[in-house]
Amino acid sequence: MEKHRVPSKNLMALRTKAEEHIRSQERKMPKLAVSHEEMQRLIHELAVHQIELEMQQEELLQSREELEEGLERFTELYDFAPLGYLMLARDGTILQVNLTGTKLLGVERSLLVGDRFERFVATEDIPDFNALLERAFSGIGHVSCEVMLQSDDIAQPPVDGHTLLPNNGARPQRTVRIDAVVSADGQECRAAVSDISVQKQIEKENAALQSSLVQLRKMESIGKLAGGVAHDFNNMLQVMLGKIDLLIAAHGVSPNVREILVDLRMFVLKSAGLPHQLLVFARKQIIAPVVLDCNVAVGEMLNMLRRLIGEDIDLTFTPENDLWLVMIDPSQVDQIMANLALNSRDAIQGAGVFTIKTGNVVVDDAYSQSHPGMLPGEYVQLVIHDNGRGIDKEAMLSLFEPFFTTKTVTENSGLGLATLYGIVKQNNGFVEVSSRDGEGTTFEIYLPRCSDIPLGSSPEKEPAEAPRGDETILLVESNDSVREITVEFLKSFGYHVLTANSLAEALSLSADYSGNIHLLVTDMIMSGTNGWDLSLEIIKSRPELKSLFISGYNADIFDHHGEQDERTPFLGKPFSRLDLACKVREVLDMETSSGL
Repeated sequence: MEKHRVPSKNLMALRTKAEEHIRSQERKMPKLAVSHEEMQRLIHELAVHQIELEMQQEELLQSREELEEGLERFTELYDFAPLGYLMLARDGTILQVNLTGTKLLGVERSLLVGDRFERFVATEDIPDFNALLERAFSGIGHVSCEVMLQSDDIAQPPVDGHTLLPNNGARPQRTVRIDAVVSADGQECRAAVSDISVQKQIEKENAALQSSLVQLRKMESIGKLAGGVAHDFNNMLQVMLGKIDLLIAAHGVSPNVREILVDLRMFVLKSAGLPHQLLVFARKQIIAPVVLDCNVAVGEMLNMLRRLIGEDIDLTFTPENDLWLVMIDPSQVDQIMANLALNSRDAIQGAGVFTIKTGNVVVDDAYSQSHPGMLPGEYVQLVIHDNGRGIDKEAMLSLFEPFFTTKTVTENSGLGLATLYGIVKQNNGFVEVSSRDGEGTTFEIYLPRCSDIPLGSSPEKEPAEAPRGDETILLVESNDSVREITVEFLKSFGYHVLTANSLAEALSLSADYSGNIHLLVTDMIMSGTNGWDLSLEIIKSRPELKSLFISGYNADIFDHHGEQDERTPFLGKPFSRLDLACKVREVLDMETSSGL
């Protein structure tokens, strides 16, 4: 800004005018003639006043310049502040607004002044905004509220010729916080409007992630509980099955009694289905994974699925061309599809559609971060959809919990989706469910892609008679009843059996026994230790010892040691007398490499 100075000619004119005034006074009052000395004094005083005026003028101009510069800085700060500043009347009319405020509202400033701020507020939030104004003008002091600003797709058409500012597309819906205070005279409300849309979105995402993490932890805890229950239940079933097998094989049992025992044995084996489902949920059931084409597996099930869902439901299968392969037990795919088909049948309750699609999916880091528990990678996707009654929000929270069901007690045990969840997790996959009450349900199952390797060979059929032997076996089992029945089994096959119920007793017995011990049969779960560590300890002094692990859990309980492979001999409970005989003989006849 240029500084202005008083032109010298103006000062000279002022001086000349003063001199003329003095001379005119002299003419009017000749008796009061001014002497030359007096004239000089007056002229000097005028010169001093001239300088004073010049200095005052300079100070005024400097102050004006500073005020103008301050006003310019204030205007810049006001217009380009990160908050929208507005002056509102009692009825919400906009009296003044800064540039940030115009961008938030999407209307030019000249058109905003005189408009009602309420017009830009989402309909459901208008009462909150009006309450804010009422509280502010009542003299409470600083007040605030949060409202949603209307987006273009739901806002009323502009009125009075208002036009939206160009913003490269529709203005997004925004959540804003309004902080307001009334001016000193009580006639105007000063409002600061801050865009908190990103903050609200982050809070929403964090809440969703927290909810998902809580659900994952809950499912893990339930899985541990389910696994423990199934383990103890399998031990009890093992004793019952063993006693029945011994009675059936005993001499002198009448045909009628043997028939009763056979029926009883069948019901015990059926009872093993419940802990098996719990172990599926806990991801601890026995499986035999092979490389599998899901298109083929689902295609082979279509006829069975049609029978399950009934003739009124239209089944459609859309396979992906060149579908990737997965590593999974084929029976688990059957179980997944059967459970979902039955659920869909019950949800549709009449005519409807049941669709199955397969696809190849790549999960990237961004998608993984927004979906807790899902890891980036390549997956085969199974999408199963029905147009049934859907699932409400409350039920979605407990969908995969064991025994949770929305059906009647006679319809379902509540383990179907828990079993599905366990199968998918055991195979390092993920499952997502989307549903709305009354609008159907969609399950998306992701199974990791595996390389193209040859399918595993089918297991050989069991022999009709139990194979026998005369080797020495060290049996370590902490459950007294299971240990006793297993000893009877082994002795009935001709083996010499040494028994222990703990790690310390087994090590002591091995150290004291001078003969050769051919096989260690040990339970995996024991107080203070496990069968794997016991085997490693005994092998130090008996390197030729072979090991067979038994448990109510799956063989994957070795994983935390990092040493399990599919060659590790394992027999899951409950096992029959014939199962044990065949497995013992199989392990004894194996070539010794590492002792395990």
